[in-house]
This record gives sequence, structure tokens and C-alpha cells, in this order.
Amino acid sequence: MKKVTAKKILKTAVKLRKDEKKWHFHILTPGCTFNRDKRFALILENTSDKEQFVHFSLKKPAKTGQKLVEMLHGVNTETPSALPRQARDRSGLKLSPKTNQMIERAIELNNKGFAWHHHLLFPDCMFSKDSRYWTLIFEDPLNGEIIEDRFKNEPKEALRQIEPLFYAQKNKFV
Repeated sequence: MKKVTAKKILKTAVKLRKDEKKWHFHILTPGCTFNRDKRFALILENTSDKEQFVHFSLKKPAKTGQKLVEMLHGVNTETPSALPRQARDRSGLKLSPKTNQMIERAIELNNKGFAWHHHLLFPDCMFSKDSRYWTLIFEDPLNGEIIEDRFKNEPKEALRQIEPLFYAQKNKFV
């Protein structure tokens, strides 16, 4: 994994998108199940060329993350979704109970001022245990619970609801 600046990660993502390469990113918090470092880690995976880039920082790289989320998923992170919590995804099915549990818990933790985070593991992600599925993971800092939900397709509606909640955090307690 190549160490780079956050600016370099953003520039690389722009180029990968322009070149129609497969890519995604992660923000790993200190204490995250995937993070062995005590700092935040912003990771860019170029799965087309099997490259990974990382930037470590003491602060959550929220601004870069917001730009990357919009580029990758088309999700506006400025305001939490106005859609009902039991929203329907594009297939017309309701969000799963596990996904709704994640969203409810994220709202609760945000209201209490506790930091939390989540991951979307693409099928070809270096952290994925099963290359057949997209895996949404929610890490609860208070009870140590990890909630996982798997999808055959990109869970766009789940992302539309959870991403704005992640970036809306005003943490009193980390």
C-alpha cells in the first residue's frame, strides 16, 4: 500500500473515474476492525490495477470523503435523507431489517453525540470475505456490536440514507 496525501487520493480517484477504472475508498477510524493504526486511514483501492493508496491523519478526512462518496455513489452527504426510514430501494423492496437497524442506531448515536462508522465492502474489496456480495458493515462503538448486511447489487438506497448520517456527526464522545 502506497502512502500518499489526501489530495493525491482525490486526484487519483478523479483520474480512475475518467479512465472508467474500478475503484472505491474507505475511511478507517482509530479502533476500526480493519485499522491497525491509531490514526484515521483514508484508503483508495484501484481494483482494476490492484493498487492501494493510503493517507493517515489525526482528524477524520471528512471533506475528502464527502467528495469521494459523491463521485463514487452519487450520494449527497450534506443533509440526511428526507426519505422515510422504511424506504424502498430501486427494486421496490423494503430495506432489510439489518440495514434499518444500522440506520436507526446511527441516528441514535448521532443524537447522543457518539462517533460511529460503517463500511461498504465492494465484492472485489481487499477487506471482503465473499466476492459474490456487496457487504454493508456498521461498527457500534458503545456496545462493540458489528452489524453486517449483504447485497447482490450495490445498496444505493442504504447508502443514500447512511452516508449523510455519517457526515452529519457532531461527536462529543469518540
